[in-house]
Amino acid sequence: MKTVNEAPKFLQGVISPMLTPVLPDTKLSLDYDGAREWVKWLISRGCVTSVFARSGMGKMYSFTVNETKLLCDDMLKAARGKMGVMIGCGGEWLERKTNPNVKPNPRRYLAQAIELTQYVGSMGADAAVHPMPEAFVPSIGETVPDAIFRYLKTIHDATEIPLVLYQPPSTPPAYRMTSELMQRVLTLPRVVGFKISTHDPALFTPVAEVVRGKGFGLICGDETYFLSGLKQGAVGVIGEGSSVYPEILNSILTAFMAGDMAAAEAAQADVARALALKVQHEKLDGNMLWKQIMILNGVKIQPCDRDEAKPLPQGTVLAVNRDLQALLAPYRREHAVRG
Repeated sequence: MKTVNEAPKFLQGVISPMLTPVLPDTKLSLDYDGAREWVKWLISRGCVTSVFARSGMGKMYSFTVNETKLLCDDMLKAARGKMGVMIGCGGEWLERKTNPNVKPNPRRYLAQAIELTQYVGSMGADAAVHPMPEAFVPSIGETVPDAIFRYLKTIHDATEIPLVLYQPPSTPPAYRMTSELMQRVLTLPRVVGFKISTHDPALFTPVAEVVRGKGFGLICGDETYFLSGLKQGAVGVIGEGSSVYPEILNSILTAFMAGDMAAAEAAQADVARALALKVQHEKLDGNMLWKQIMILNGVKIQPCDRDEAKPLPQGTVLAVNRDLQALLAPYRREHAVRG
């Protein structure tokens, strides 16, 4: 029987990156009632460890500081101690949608990141999540790794809550985590985890080798790499499937922990099949598709997204849901027996 390392419990297992519910108004306002409903559904699955609100899948760069605070309040009320809550706490970068080359004022961005981290800590969140700060421009004569470390250390020293770092797949090469930078990050004791969204061993392995055995929460941000990541010391997964079919991802972990590699590999293959449903049905927009799937499964949200995507045809959604439920059925039966 395998055991995970001593990483914080809220980082172990399946973590849901919330696909933020929004309302069909002119501002595409956050749907706080819908967000609470989604958390209740996640709790009902019985296999989701934590929720990550203001995630990359949730269009984190579209959030204002005030929206982030309000969402934090609602997530904590909905979770009620039944699951961990992590909140994305990067500063505002609203320009990113229309022109990602226009970066925010670095002082303002850092000040907002500190403000949000202090706020979610005071409200009782388990961790503040910070993306690799590609919005944070180095000072004259400063290297990018030095700027990243200065940014993180400033937040670390000004706050008290555990911090989790996040490297989205779109992170520019200059801002990606390296083994050398991770060695420095480990000197900040309240940086307890790192989500790296990649299936490339060349990016994942050097970081895994640095943190292995140090009680650090290494998280697979690409669910297709979960089993490979577990073999290298990862303790959790944050992928789009964590919000829609968490039972399959949980089966990868439970089989791995039991030493049943055949079952773990079979579940990992079914994760690939679930993701392939988007391609088999006309290369669908995953964010909108999964929201509409959740609506079919009783979650009271709207088929709206801050990218202003249009709802998919109902017949297409029904077809994907039929195939997904067939794929999920044995895992839900297994989970019911085990639970």
